[in-house]
Amino acid sequence: MKLSTLLEGVKVTETRGNPDVEISSVCSDSRLVREGALFVAVAGFKVDGARFVDSALAKGAAAVLAEALPSVSSSATVVKTPDAREALAVVAGNFYGRPAAKLQLVGVTGTSGKTTTTKMLESIFDATGEPVGLIGTIDYRAGELTEIADRTTPDAIVLQEWLARMVEARVTRAVMEVSSHALALKRSYGISFAAAVFTNISRDHFDFHRDFEDYFSAKKILFDQIDRSRRTAVVNADDVYGRRLLDELGAAAWSFGRETSSDIHPAPGFEISVRGLRGEVVTPSGNVAVESPLLGVPNLYNWMGAIGASLAVGVAIPTIQRGIEALQTVRGRFESVSIEGGPTVLVDYAHKPDALEKLLHAVRELAAGKKLVVVFGCGGDRDRGKRPEMGEIAGRLADLSIITSDNPRSEDPEKIIDQIEEGMRRTKGVHLRIADRREAIDRAVSEAGDDTMVVIAGKGHENYQVIGDEIAHFDDREEVESALRKKSHKSGTVK
Repeated sequence: MKLSTLLEGVKVTETRGNPDVEISSVCSDSRLVREGALFVAVAGFKVDGARFVDSALAKGAAAVLAEALPSVSSSATVVKTPDAREALAVVAGNFYGRPAAKLQLVGVTGTSGKTTTTKMLESIFDATGEPVGLIGTIDYRAGELTEIADRTTPDAIVLQEWLARMVEARVTRAVMEVSSHALALKRSYGISFAAAVFTNISRDHFDFHRDFEDYFSAKKILFDQIDRSRRTAVVNADDVYGRRLLDELGAAAWSFGRETSSDIHPAPGFEISVRGLRGEVVTPSGNVAVESPLLGVPNLYNWMGAIGASLAVGVAIPTIQRGIEALQTVRGRFESVSIEGGPTVLVDYAHKPDALEKLLHAVRELAAGKKLVVVFGCGGDRDRGKRPEMGEIAGRLADLSIITSDNPRSEDPEKIIDQIEEGMRRTKGVHLRIADRREAIDRAVSEAGDDTMVVIAGKGHENYQVIGDEIAHFDDREEVESALRKKSHKSGTVK
């Protein structure tokens, strides 16, 4: 493909060399450059891609796109642009044939609930009988092709490659988690979304965002990429930032919430119990029957967002209902792990204050009168401000908290626990310190009785633990199953 074709839609301020040079690939990592590539020099968090221009050229790059023209003696073409990240997104889209324009793509953003909402939409889209696409925290999918995800929203090149795979697999509807990082770093720049869902906002990624306003501003970018001439936004009206977004979007949005003032809301008599969710959801297009084994109030909100987005892209109500019934679980999201005769144990990804609070409230509502035990920790080398907040939340809402490790990375696990304890001490909550996560889970499960609900929070679907420079296999669900089997053997319930 000619460079000039790749640069269509890119803001170019200066070009040196042949603008029609043939380009074989696009990359922003000099280590991946091969003969004939276009190297886009993007400034990273630690180093500027401009430092690797010489390396890219030495490996055979045919052209360089950068915010400052490099001083090179090579015959390669160099192009100057005011925004390399924006340019990379446009170039990647052009290279793969602008696949997003050939899809009905639903974007989901917010602090909590993104993964579950996208999985719900995936199930609803599957119920149409057509190939489905997915970009999410757990996996990427293009029809029958799936791959474990390495991040919520991949970089612009990988994202466009997957969108192209969807088109090749004859996908017409797809759903995508759109993180605040992706929006702020313009990974999804230039993509038009058929619909967008806003779940909620609470403290998260404050090692990246300056404050709540900066975080909210990043999330709002998604809603600049929808068609506002019709109702293509689906927004949580029970969230303070959702209400702000609804005010800005006006007639372009459907609201959802528990009150009847919302466009989408549960009908009277909607049941939330240990059996799941049962009842009807009222929508402007008619009532939708919900028969779902997924647990808790958070999943009611997720289903309302998914239902609204499905209606926005033209899915019929009977199909939506089939998709709801088909989804039995979402890995690591309010996931029940149990064996016959053992206590109820839930594994969840909640690793930030608001998510932990909503999780514990939801469990309390489901298991009124039972003792609630929570095992959790906080990640190292991340936002330290949330650590005492999470300690205070667990101290208020759990009968027993076991503070443990959750990817301590380069930090001392005991010092992370110290900071969590600062918040715990503001409450009268009972807690234990067990830095070894395997031991903490085993202790919680082994001492749990029939009157106890155990919640293992923080890792969800993740199957690794990062300690120092080492990444070791660790799966909360596997650890819970092991602890439950051990408990059963000791009690004699398993022969």
